[in-house]
Amino acid sequence: MSGIKLNVVRTTKDKIFDVIFLVLTLTIWGIIIWLISRAPDIVPTHFGPSGKPDAYGSPTFILIPSVIMTVVAFICAFGVYLPFGSVNLPFVEGPGNERQKKLGVLLSRIIGIMILGIMLFIAIYSLAMKDHSSILPVVIIVGSLIGVSLVFTIMMYRAK
Repeated sequence: MSGIKLNVVRTTKDKIFDVIFLVLTLTIWGIIIWLISRAPDIVPTHFGPSGKPDAYGSPTFILIPSVIMTVVAFICAFGVYLPFGSVNLPFVEGPGNERQKKLGVLLSRIIGIMILGIMLFIAIYSLAMKDHSSILPVVIIVGSLIGVSLVFTIMMYRAK
């Protein structure tokens, strides 16, 4: 690992992303609150490996994972701006270093948005869907997270 610090300066594009991220977060929270108000008294709160529910409870239970996922999404999206924030990647001295930094920051932000999407999916899956027989949506979400991370990691490696 090199001793290169990742100092991120907010550009106009970054500020636009920040506003879009905040609006998206508020919109998703509005949808979740609306879903809670329309949900039955008992909803699935946990799903087994097959995708079928194996625990039930109050619809307000969805607030606990939603708060946790919102905090994680904010850390991913805005953590690079903190004085101690960094992207833990082996940046190297050289012409590709700046590109590696930009890709690392972009990856972190995209993962933040994807976490918000997962939060919305969990709320819809628990509160609004009647059929929980397929594990396909979970496979698609986990696969997309892994795929995006791999693509960006390869792009950062090639930018050396």
